[in-house]
Amino acid sequence: MLDSNDLVPIMKHKIADVTSVLEVPTSAAAILLREHKWVKERVFESFFSEESEKVRKKCGVRSRCENIANPKACKPCDGERNRECQICTDDGFSASDMLSMPCGHEFCRDCWGQFVGIMIQDGPSCIRTTCPQASCHETVTEIEVAAVRPDLLPKFESYQLRSFVEINGMARWCPGPGCSRIAMEMDGSVAGDFSRVASCDECDTRFCIKCGEEPHAPVTCKELARWNEKCRNESETANWILANTKACPKCSSRIEKNQGCNHMNCQQCKYEFCWICLRPWSEHGANTGGYYKCNKFDANDGGNDQSDAAKAKRELDRYLHYYKRYHAHSEAQKFARNQLRETEKRMVTLQESTSDHSTWTDVEFLKAAVEQLIECRRVLKYTYTFAYYLTDKSKEMQKERFEYHQEMLEKFTENLSGLSEKPLAEMDRTNVVNQVRFFTCFYFYQLSFHI
Repeated sequence: MLDSNDLVPIMKHKIADVTSVLEVPTSAAAILLREHKWVKERVFESFFSEESEKVRKKCGVRSRCENIANPKACKPCDGERNRECQICTDDGFSASDMLSMPCGHEFCRDCWGQFVGIMIQDGPSCIRTTCPQASCHETVTEIEVAAVRPDLLPKFESYQLRSFVEINGMARWCPGPGCSRIAMEMDGSVAGDFSRVASCDECDTRFCIKCGEEPHAPVTCKELARWNEKCRNESETANWILANTKACPKCSSRIEKNQGCNHMNCQQCKYEFCWICLRPWSEHGANTGGYYKCNKFDANDGGNDQSDAAKAKRELDRYLHYYKRYHAHSEAQKFARNQLRETEKRMVTLQESTSDHSTWTDVEFLKAAVEQLIECRRVLKYTYTFAYYLTDKSKEMQKERFEYHQEMLEKFTENLSGLSEKPLAEMDRTNVVNQVRFFTCFYFYQLSFHI
């Protein structure tokens, strides 16, 4: 992670390289890089192509590159006195009162100052402002700003830096509230479907550099965007799926899920069932063919009806199958985050309740368990997005291996959730530590990085 000031030398180095190779003014090189997403190779290819003149005109640097005027400063207009400004239409200006851009259009300094002031008020878009002359496409740069409003130059340069970060495919602002740190891939490795995960050393926010969302492996950025768009489509999402309560499968009593564990115990009839699939919890054991078989979608459920209505219903059922599980783990992740806020208080209580005067290190296992639980819920959430788009029949073996690891991670996550939510008097430190250290981490990495 970098501070915004640390990024300025990197940006200037790119500009210097383009300036040296193309032999154009620094201000023109900056514009060319910005319009080519700060990729030098793209600039060189366009600049030396047969349509290079069109490229320079489109980018607004044709006159600047042709050195019609002094590229290092806004040039005072030469010639006779009594010049007229085309903005305020006043005449009688001397040569020193007028300024001209490389395109040759001249205006009085007062009008230039007002124009630049209004331009800066437009915010980040000001870096694309063109000459005040109607139909002129030459871009206003820091050269013009420094000549008429030097007090606004730092603001203009900050917008240039912001553009460098936002357009550059290898950099991204930290999405943490109020954080100004920047994540950047120095080796240009943000390519393909997956990007690197950045961890801010200022606010502890973890995010995907490529899309800015929270880490979402094994889902690609494109798949995540498609999934979020699909979930926003209310025509596909039934209102009941978003409800906070479900009916007990046995006595129909309404039950609110207020903890992360999916092992539910009805307070009315004592019936134990799974919050995800609403089937008996007794069926979620090794003696019934494996843990958490409710993670698998049965495409044959519903018969062989091939009508359009039946196909539409099966597709909706398939979506709801994965969405319910995605939503359940998303909510459980929120519960775990809330639980983490209370964990330090529990750690103090646990430390004080032990007779052997335990140290703070001895009770940190509780925080580590909840942090691991948050990560597991996050990964499990996105495994259902990944599974929804895993439709290629040639990947059946991959799907079977994926669902096996998904199933195992479900099992150990639920076990860890149950252990971490136990009363402190019943807390088994050794069991919790082993669960975090060996089992959960193994399947977490299997699903995150090896599928």
